[in-house]
Amino acid sequence: MLAELSRDNLLPAILFRTSRRQCDVDIDNLAHGRSSQLLPDEQEALVREVDSIIEKYQMEPNVILKHPQYEALVTTGGGAHHAGQLLLWRLLLEELMTRSRLRLMIATGTVAAGVDFPARTVIVTAHSKRGSEGFNVLTSSEFQQMAGRAGRRGKDSVGICLIAPSMYSDARVFLEVSKRPPEPLRSAYFAAPATVLNLLKYRNVDDLRYTVHRSLAAFLDRKSGRGLRESAAQDEAELATKTLPRDAMKKAVKRVHRKVKEAELLEQKQDLQLEQSLQGLTALGYVEGSGLTEKGSWAANLCTSLVLELGEAIADRLFDELTEDEFIACVASIAGDPHRPYFSLKSNPLKREHFKKLEAIVLRVKTSYQNPQSNGVTVLPDAALTVLTWLDSENWESFSGLLRLAGVAEGDVARLVMQTADHLNQISRLKETHPHLAEMASNGRVRLLKPPLTEPVVAS
Repeated sequence: MLAELSRDNLLPAILFRTSRRQCDVDIDNLAHGRSSQLLPDEQEALVREVDSIIEKYQMEPNVILKHPQYEALVTTGGGAHHAGQLLLWRLLLEELMTRSRLRLMIATGTVAAGVDFPARTVIVTAHSKRGSEGFNVLTSSEFQQMAGRAGRRGKDSVGICLIAPSMYSDARVFLEVSKRPPEPLRSAYFAAPATVLNLLKYRNVDDLRYTVHRSLAAFLDRKSGRGLRESAAQDEAELATKTLPRDAMKKAVKRVHRKVKEAELLEQKQDLQLEQSLQGLTALGYVEGSGLTEKGSWAANLCTSLVLELGEAIADRLFDELTEDEFIACVASIAGDPHRPYFSLKSNPLKREHFKKLEAIVLRVKTSYQNPQSNGVTVLPDAALTVLTWLDSENWESFSGLLRLAGVAEGDVARLVMQTADHLNQISRLKETHPHLAEMASNGRVRLLKPPLTEPVVAS
């Protein structure tokens, strides 16, 4: 594919894959192909470009130079970009692409929406992608995001999007998807505990109910409800003109009533979810009457998805007698993603009793706070061990070697560490009510965000 694109002057290109593993396998195949190798002077020029980017962003050199795909990058001009890669590696590839130094970037579809780096050519290899409920055909917006990467402003008069045919890549499906109108605008609001607590810092419960009732989410739900009601009315009018057997008529009438019921629930959806959230927060002691309790007032400063789990742990004084490392590990154990594998090749220094106490808190929150859109939080001892191992590591080079040995993606671990640091940052805001805990959280965050996990800053 690279040879064909090069022959027709269609580089640089972005090849979209549906999984991280496919991206990495493609780069490995590219590295072992003779026809994909750059000329010696081109390789030297690319190495100099990489060195200049390392200097510009003040990156830790070994993080880049010891990366398992570094040799493939400088010998072929190709790189794999996905969430399993370290942020600095992705930044390097993006910068090389911007400078027109990368010939081929192999990436998952998420890069299309998240990063703005166009190429002359885009190759799409599948008309569907895996979601939480299995494989689904791409939406028009997802396909447009990928195809829209083709064509560089000021360099190309046209961008080219190619479809690589396979049993999972049907040109007829792509043609149908390309003709669909954009998906309608949707509201991202839902009555998450952190959102409700934060809003109640500045208004009472009645004000909050009014705000939610007038929100875009409620407007769209009511609009959909009206559509269902109209459909039910049409069905009912048609039934009045028909003569059906008794059983068939009963079923038809039930379908009409079901649509009306669905419309009623949809029209009240946002109000009901808010009431569910308020009931859960009341049961846990964060809300009383029309406003926040003392517990709710300090918990409202925790602008995090784990506000209830952390709030309950703090209220139970679970963290008070822990060392700083144990405290960081406890936070990390509920900060990870349950579907991601973490480091587990040595014994966990954190006592099992700490995990059991956290599990009891997580269960309490799940039982008391019931909301259909609540995030599933799980206690992950391996996540705690991963973060503790990072704290004890001298540098990322030695740490990443352990991760590769365990088959754990660097990007997943970097995400875990950053999420843990974010939660600690929220706890550090409790200086007035929990000064000791706030200080430990602040110190822990600094210790976690050591190179290369400090945010890269563009050189002035």
